[in-house]
Amino acid sequence: MKEKLDILLKNKGLSATSLARMLGIQPSGLSHILSGRNKPSFDLVVKILRAFPDLNPDWLLLDSEEIFRTEAA
Repeated sequence: MKEKLDILLKNKGLSATSLARMLGIQPSGLSHILSGRNKPSFDLVVKILRAFPDLNPDWLLLDSEEIFRTEAA
């Protein structure tokens, strides 16, 4: 998950502090996840998916190749 969050930060042009603020969590909590010390809770994953509705949950959780949702044809 650490790598996925790094990719998300880079893709959205966000700092870890700004993402923590968006998610309503302590920057230190996010820092622990980004350093690999802690794993994100289910509640944090839900907050991430709600904050970024265009994010593909299958990419975040199941290693799908597409980072963002695609429109149905």
